[in-house]
Amino acid sequence: MRVKVCGITRVEDAEVALEVGADAIGMIFHPTSPRRVEPEQALRISALVGRRADCVGVLVDSDLPHLEELVERFNLSAVQLHLRSCPLELVAQLAVPVWPVVGIEAGLSPWTLPWWPELPLMLDTLTADGAGGTGRPLDLEVAGVIARHRPIWLAGGLDGKNVGEAVRRVNPFGVDASSRLEVSPGIKDHQLVTDFVSAARRAAHGPPGDNGPSSE
Repeated sequence: MRVKVCGITRVEDAEVALEVGADAIGMIFHPTSPRRVEPEQALRISALVGRRADCVGVLVDSDLPHLEELVERFNLSAVQLHLRSCPLELVAQLAVPVWPVVGIEAGLSPWTLPWWPELPLMLDTLTADGAGGTGRPLDLEVAGVIARHRPIWLAGGLDGKNVGEAVRRVNPFGVDASSRLEVSPGIKDHQLVTDFVSAARRAAHGPPGDNGPSSE
């Protein structure tokens, strides 16, 4: 299972996430997001990540030329977009994988998702304009049904206290957290990042009943 820390805007936060074993670092380029990364910081973060993890560009809406520019400039490993912005042709044209973000609050059917089955979906709770980072948990039962039929990234209100239970109930391809790991939008609490990554790892590989960070 893979672990992603999203909403990274500072090099020092990326370094902590990498040191504790995150597989992916998410940088948000959506212009109205409170977690939007500045280009100069994005370049520094990308250089730090290098080959140590995946560097993922997160947007709500975009087009192919803009995505191609971001991929090349910031050496992105993947792009995360709202499903409504993801025509299937985009997958064939873009040089990196595209992960569509899907909100399941309205009772999304796991049988009718119009996306390539080998590419993971990002399940999250969304704002009205389709952005994630709400900090609200989603329905794990629905997520678990989808995860039995295709790979998913599980997001939505995850942190070190609840990610263990979520991993065991859903068995996702990966887990993703942002807002619950912060002291303020875009500024990560390093202990919360450490707890999240560690708890996700223990849940994926450890004994039953390990639900969160150690109390020691």
